[in-house]
Amino acid sequence: MNKYKIENGQETKEIVQNRVVAPNTAIREIKNIQRVTLKYEAVNDWENAPHLASLRERLDQWNIDIEISYKDYVQQQHDRIYGVQINDNGAIEQMNDELAQACIDGLKNLEIDNYPQPINMEISLLNIFNGLYRISNESIRAEILGNIRKFNKLTASAEKIYRQDSSNGECKPNPWILTKILRFHNKNYYEWKIKRLLIKNYESKMKEKQIIIYQKLIPNQIDLQNGFALLDLQEKAANGEYENQEQIAMDLTKLLIFYEDKTEDIYAIKRYVAICDTQVLYHKPQETVYKQLDKININFKNKKIKEKSDDKKESKPLTAKHIFEKYASKFAKKGYKFINEDPKIHTIFQGYKYKKLETIDYECLQIYFDLIKETIAAGDEIIYEYVLNWIVWMVQNLRKKSKAAIILQGSQEMDKNRLNDEIVELTRRHSCPNILNMDEFTGRFNSVVENKIFAVLNEIMNYNDSKKRVATVIKLIIQDKTIRFNKKSQLKRTAENVMNIIYVTNADMPVQLDTDDRRHLVCACKTVHYVTGEHKEDVDYFNELSQSYTQEFYENSITFFLERDISQFNLTLILMIEAKKYLINVSQSLVDDVIMEHYEQFKYGIPIALVNSFKPSN
Repeated sequence: MNKYKIENGQETKEIVQNRVVAPNTAIREIKNIQRVTLKYEAVNDWENAPHLASLRERLDQWNIDIEISYKDYVQQQHDRIYGVQINDNGAIEQMNDELAQACIDGLKNLEIDNYPQPINMEISLLNIFNGLYRISNESIRAEILGNIRKFNKLTASAEKIYRQDSSNGECKPNPWILTKILRFHNKNYYEWKIKRLLIKNYESKMKEKQIIIYQKLIPNQIDLQNGFALLDLQEKAANGEYENQEQIAMDLTKLLIFYEDKTEDIYAIKRYVAICDTQVLYHKPQETVYKQLDKININFKNKKIKEKSDDKKESKPLTAKHIFEKYASKFAKKGYKFINEDPKIHTIFQGYKYKKLETIDYECLQIYFDLIKETIAAGDEIIYEYVLNWIVWMVQNLRKKSKAAIILQGSQEMDKNRLNDEIVELTRRHSCPNILNMDEFTGRFNSVVENKIFAVLNEIMNYNDSKKRVATVIKLIIQDKTIRFNKKSQLKRTAENVMNIIYVTNADMPVQLDTDDRRHLVCACKTVHYVTGEHKEDVDYFNELSQSYTQEFYENSITFFLERDISQFNLTLILMIEAKKYLINVSQSLVDDVIMEHYEQFKYGIPIALVNSFKPSN
């Protein structure tokens, strides 16, 4: 815009000023003896039009150089950061007593004039009074009033209107003018004292502001039912959808926690598992988590923020790692448990995948009940009730250990795993549907079973390598309330053991049982329907069974398991059937066989030489 010269209150054709204004700017000025407000509104999106001249091109045409020296640039950056005197409400901030006293101590041996020149050219008496009357501490204000004439030189004109300027200074008080006076007219003192206090004042304000922000930020809980993942946060950050760091921190609390362990912190991060189409919580070392967060560059909405590298003083992109470290306390937990009500302890289990219904449609569940009764229990009503109630007990008692396992033993063609398919789907992210290698279960690196309600040991390989050792480890897993987990490149950690086990096997001796075993129910499964091409008449049955596993089926199943009354069910009353007796017998060692064969003789004592003759040759 152009500003024209005013003569006798009227605008002439002589241009005295060119103005460059931003879109939607408003300027107040006197025009033709009237105070008017000039508005410059954006029309037809002209500020984004590519064919218009840029500001740089316009300034070049006017021969205007707006570049400043690097020294001035550094000072300008300092003033913008540490010399801010307007708060978020648009009001001038109060100056603290320490900084006000330092300003008074620096206003000495100066020449004070009366002419209203810019501060960088001379010190005006009016500017000093403007700074003075905003100082809230009356004793400090009185001290500076006494020091103006005592320690400084006033020109004759300044002395003449001293009283008038002292009252005028109350109109627009601003204590921060004093720091600007010292910057231009007492430079050594400003660099030595005022600059340090400005930085201290800024850091104090930032600390106060951060405390207020921290108090207002309420971290989210990690919701495994929600599909929000690290990739979603990465996309939002890249697309500039976040307005500030606090929004990113709150989204990060939906994905990440850490808690203290014996030697170092343990991190747990939410992750999507495509093969199961579900969200799970994975434990990872700090180094791995930091690498993931460091890859997420932040582009804020309408602005770009960068952090400074302390060692090289070079700018680098702001990342999610920086934000996590800044708001670390919002991610801290005392620990984690499978189920708990303390908000400071992370809860692993967050509900079953399928919703509970008001009523149960038993007709859609009948085919599954028939499978359990006819195939799994081989028509035995007691075993059928035990298996059904065992599943119900597991679903209803997530905080407890059943201390009992089920062995499904039978030929290949009967498809015993149909029983497990439903349980695996209901428990979804908390199940191991097919453990084939015993080392995954009882070996050094056993994290596969962490936070699992249900596990299926299916024709486990390497089982006969050390039957006794494996049987002992499995016994501990079945009955112990805690378990020690180990994962490669991570420290061992102890967690709750909430696992329940079903063995599926075609072998005659799938597991070694003690003579007085009270932890295993052995089901001698019966072949009612065959999964072979020779029995084509059963194809329709298995097709119907597969097709019955629908959303409606699972919702009715979880409702049935949660509602069934098992108050009279006793987990320890395990039926001793012939199949279990056989397993106990074949589990005996050769030494056991010798003792049992010569038991009566051992009762009364046998010569050592005779015992040595009983020793097996192998």
